[in-house]
Amino acid sequence: MTATITLRKAMQEFYAKNGFALDGGASGDTWSPIGCRALKVHLPNFEWRRKAIPFHDLHHVITGYGFSPAGEFEMAAWEFAAGRYPNINTTLFCLPLISMGAIATPRRTWRAFIRGRRSKTLYSVSNFDSLLDRTIEEMRVEVLPEAEVKATLRDYCRFAALTSASALLTLSPIAILAALYFWRT
Repeated sequence: MTATITLRKAMQEFYAKNGFALDGGASGDTWSPIGCRALKVHLPNFEWRRKAIPFHDLHHVITGYGFSPAGEFEMAAWEFAAGRYPNINTTLFCLPLISMGAIATPRRTWRAFIRGRRSKTLYSVSNFDSLLDRTIEEMRVEVLPEAEVKATLRDYCRFAALTSASALLTLSPIAILAALYFWRT
């Protein structure tokens, strides 16, 4: 994708390339595919997801993070660092991706987090369609840092806290099941 095309065109290409409907699953369908590449699972398409997915996918286009497991880990790290998700459901849904990324692709996840700490998300924009006639380059200038970012001690601490929260959420069902098992025996 070239930086001079509009976000509308880039989003259409992104969805077509990755085998999704032209709205990426934001329509009112009861079930929507979620996943990467050939691995897709159909999950309930809750209202909070329908509202968040266009912005999330727009972030993919602007940042250049791919639609792959590693790209989703990067995207989650960037979004958590750049600003709050629109609601707690989106936050809880994406939080496990941080610890998965810290294990599977630690350097990429870390770099995305650091880049995100100096970026801003578009979740606070009230009119998504108003963004689509802008070019990728215009939005990159507005949303992303101008130069490569150096990490600070505060960045390390924030990443450690985020990764810990992610691991806690991800492992909590296992801990609960283990506690129930040992309690019953």
